[in-house]
Amino acid sequence: MARILLTGGRAPATLELARLFLRQGHQVELAESWGIYACRFSRATGRHWPLPPPRQAFAAFSQALQQLASQRRYDLLIPTCEEVFWVARAKPLLEPQLRVLCPPLAELRELHDKHAFSQLIARCGLPGPVTTLLQSPEAVSLYAAGAPASVYKPSFSRFGTRTLICPSRAALSGLRPTPEQPWSAQPYKAGQEWCAYAVLQTGRVAALAVYPSQVRVGGASVYFQAVRHAGIERWIEKFGHATKLSGQLAFDFKEDADGLWALECNPRLTSGIHLFRDQPEVTEVYLDQSAATTLHAQPATALALKTAMALGGKLRSVPEWRAWAAARDVMYAPYDKLPALAQPLLAASLALRAARLRVGLLAATTHDIEWNGEA
Repeated sequence: MARILLTGGRAPATLELARLFLRQGHQVELAESWGIYACRFSRATGRHWPLPPPRQAFAAFSQALQQLASQRRYDLLIPTCEEVFWVARAKPLLEPQLRVLCPPLAELRELHDKHAFSQLIARCGLPGPVTTLLQSPEAVSLYAAGAPASVYKPSFSRFGTRTLICPSRAALSGLRPTPEQPWSAQPYKAGQEWCAYAVLQTGRVAALAVYPSQVRVGGASVYFQAVRHAGIERWIEKFGHATKLSGQLAFDFKEDADGLWALECNPRLTSGIHLFRDQPEVTEVYLDQSAATTLHAQPATALALKTAMALGGKLRSVPEWRAWAAARDVMYAPYDKLPALAQPLLAASLALRAARLRVGLLAATTHDIEWNGEA
């Protein structure tokens, strides 16, 4: 039995991972800077430890993790949400006491930064749209004057927030990027959008889930159906071989008549983990750094964030209702019912947090943990 510490217990994906570890007989504890979060209600987690918010109090956050690592003697720390960047910053202080499953901060920055990621995959010989760095309003105007229809987004962003797809000149006039808060622009790619979640161990693809982006709420996928995609599998294998990275990586792709294009990378746990619900043995790829084969996600049925689909207005037709009814709810498990029952409380808590911070709901979910390239 391994002793696992997870951070980021607010995400449904973290709940899924904790349940998978439970089913394999491992002991999971949670460290989180929120007081009310999904994993708090789960029997898959044992002790819960409060953390200072890393974005606002990194020194205290780092010290709290060091104390936990020394007192609780964990085998592995897995950051799951955007606190991964702050955990990576503390990683040199933590690793004498436990293994931390994430790349160093410098490598995470390259993956997270939309422009830097495009340069990385170009060096790897992999296809991606040409990405232009925009660091001033003048650069925006110059690019827009000669560019085809394009997508504009902050170089450090998540959930598609603030993304502008083929915007008007009037919309672009409001952009004020700076060297400290740059934006990136890419030619717009039509076609099918794909998502992939992978666990890499020294560049080897240990686990992989690929799914089409079919239903989105607020920029995030809420319906998950696994597929095998030979092109994406080859792409990620080549990426791992070239970079030799270890950690959790998620990629967004577009596929059109000209081929497969990698748009961006999210170097953390994502909803792709839900597609391993029927394969609890996936937990071994986090613990065993030497497994020789790739475990591909093969769920028995589709899965969905059913409440998000319903409240997000995604049930407007008979086919959508049928897909919703046939899918399993990622929040519910017959042996662990409280997280699903607690959803009204979780939603109310998030709404209060958003109101207090005067930000939107999605922004509220990462306000205390997001990282935007800070030194």
